[in-house]
Amino acid sequence: MTPGQTEPIAQERQVTTGEWPDTVFPRDSSLTAPAEKCPPDQGCTGEQGTSSAGNLEDAEDNEEFLEQLMSITSHNLLQLEVEDKYSITKELGSGSYGHVLHVQQREKGTPMALKLMPKERTGRREFLREYCIALCLSSHHALLRTTSSAFETSTHYGFTQELAPAGDLCTILNSEQDGLPEMQVKRCAAQLAEALDFMHSKALVHRDIKLDNVLLFDKECRLVKLGDFGLTRLEGTPVAAMSGTLPYSPPELCVLEGTETLALDSSLDVWAFGVLLFCLCTGCFPWDVAMSPDPQYEGFGIWQNRTVPGEAPGLWKGFSTHALDMFRRLMAIDPNRRSPAIEVHKYLPLPWRVDTCGETQGSQGDSLKVEEPEACLGSPAEADTDTGSSPQGNRLGQIQPELIVSEKTHTIQMQPNPGSNPTPQKDSRQAEPGLQP
Repeated sequence: MTPGQTEPIAQERQVTTGEWPDTVFPRDSSLTAPAEKCPPDQGCTGEQGTSSAGNLEDAEDNEEFLEQLMSITSHNLLQLEVEDKYSITKELGSGSYGHVLHVQQREKGTPMALKLMPKERTGRREFLREYCIALCLSSHHALLRTTSSAFETSTHYGFTQELAPAGDLCTILNSEQDGLPEMQVKRCAAQLAEALDFMHSKALVHRDIKLDNVLLFDKECRLVKLGDFGLTRLEGTPVAAMSGTLPYSPPELCVLEGTETLALDSSLDVWAFGVLLFCLCTGCFPWDVAMSPDPQYEGFGIWQNRTVPGEAPGLWKGFSTHALDMFRRLMAIDPNRRSPAIEVHKYLPLPWRVDTCGETQGSQGDSLKVEEPEACLGSPAEADTDTGSSPQGNRLGQIQPELIVSEKTHTIQMQPNPGSNPTPQKDSRQAEPGLQP
């Protein structure tokens, strides 16, 4: 199909608004009523699991749609030099993926984060896939906004995203020895659960849920966004284990060896989401790797597989029975038994820590309300003309903070918790063997 034909042009018009067309990705009517999944002590069959045959069919349709978007974007990719359109303020981060720069659009002075990916290490399809997925997810309030201004230079591919003024979750955890206050954790949990629910409803698996990739628009976590879609793929895509296994990786991914692959499923994100919430609550990881002979993981596995849970192991003892029930469902050893991420919303009104069980923790009312800080908002007239607008009326480029602290390569040194559990650190890895471009 050539770029001049009617259907691709219509698709391209939809792409610039930063939204999946509803004809391909039906929009869910509600994010507040999670479907029932079976608990860890029961078997799951059919539609009770976190994925279904319907999701795989959606993934096939979505793959075809993405191929069309990538083809259109490639055909219309702007060719320019960075200095012609942007003035560079500073480098925000670098790694094997390339560089992230704090820039200002020369014409209107709009501050942005510019991601540059060197052509010598980045395939054209790899770049196009990341950009198209990021752009199409921009309509959701808890997913980082990407502008519709992708381009290439003689040596790099690039695209711009909104700036987050308060850094990432690693930034604020660095100053908290025992984790964040419970209300901050719940604010993060509520927004990230919605972000994952949105992605999973489109048959997309993020694959890189971690502290570094959750960006903050205020230090109180009233507005947080999930970013970095470089590893995001559709459900069913075969992938191998990542080199240098992370504490976020689920056990079914950790046990892969050599050329073995695993079909992507949303349950991988759900497990990593559970690990991230543990980190926010305690200031440390629950284990080094989710497999034997890691003693922390073995203790968790024994507790998790009991019909009657009994006493929680190690640092899990600091959680309330409500929180432990939530973690058991998010982090079931069997991926088919994991609850969807959105189920976390059921636990927001309940206390999560033992020392707060006698206190009123609030509900999903004012204290958990998600708001964009006024200090981060610019007038619509200041928005970059290259940015799109979401169907909800959120204009890209409205959020104009001074800088983003993301994708840095330095290590955040945290004081260890009792028990010598591994502490969260900045992750500069960008390896993903088995990637299907």
